[in-house]
Amino acid sequence: MLTTTVAGRTWSYSHSIGRTSVAGAGFNHPTAVAVAPGGILYVLSRGFEGPDNIGGVEGENKRIGKLTIDERFICDFGRRDFTWPAGLAIDMEGRVYCADEYENFVAVYTPDGERIGQWGKPGSGKGELNGPSGLAFDSEDNLYVVDSKNNRVQRFTNDGQALGAWGSWGSGEGQFNQPWGITVDQKGDVYVADFGNDRVQKFTSDGAFLLAFGSSDGQGGDLKRPADVAVDDEGDVYVSDFGNKRVQIYDSGGEIITSLYGDATEFSKWAQETVDANPDVA
Repeated sequence: MLTTTVAGRTWSYSHSIGRTSVAGAGFNHPTAVAVAPGGILYVLSRGFEGPDNIGGVEGENKRIGKLTIDERFICDFGRRDFTWPAGLAIDMEGRVYCADEYENFVAVYTPDGERIGQWGKPGSGKGELNGPSGLAFDSEDNLYVVDSKNNRVQRFTNDGQALGAWGSWGSGEGQFNQPWGITVDQKGDVYVADFGNDRVQKFTSDGAFLLAFGSSDGQGGDLKRPADVAVDDEGDVYVSDFGNKRVQIYDSGGEIITSLYGDATEFSKWAQETVDANPDVA
């Protein structure tokens, strides 16, 4: 196991979770992860871009997998429900929300995968969607949706009632260029991965601009096409720096702390089982 320690904080990366699969316990082009209480993970497999056909049935690659943090597979669901699934989030009741950026809706499931609702329609008006991607709930169970092709963030109740929105196309404060990932910290502040502008922006819960960090200018805290963002209990901000193939970690004020790279020293459980079953290939 390799670790990175900075100012008394230690980040450990021991192994990867998952394997390639069109069915069952593995994943296919995993795009989003949501964490539920009790060490439960929901992983969104996006599959192939657009409709696919596996074994004569469309959409088999597009699904949500449910498993434990120690890689015990529980179930998967949502097969044939999506065209381009993009983001996941979990509300206070444990319901699972998934955005479809092509169909412009948010689908809702029980924790065990029963589809119980759907809302959203295409457009640029209040509550309408164009390319929804990242999803995140706040402490009041309001859902923030990155309305990517409208270059804005919208806030909804958990049953889809529009509460407000902010953002427009551009590179100025509070403007976006293909925003994608989003998270809400314990204070209620909102972080958005501004993919096309190579930065993360931070806002209050009602959309007032607070700060931005990251750039593509080659400085220590630079970003190249950031795709997602998360905040831990200490307020440190983790950014999936897609273009640079790393995770950048910042403090809540946007100062770079460290970078993490893919330094796993072990197989995932499923990968190890595959190797053990095929020693000649390994």
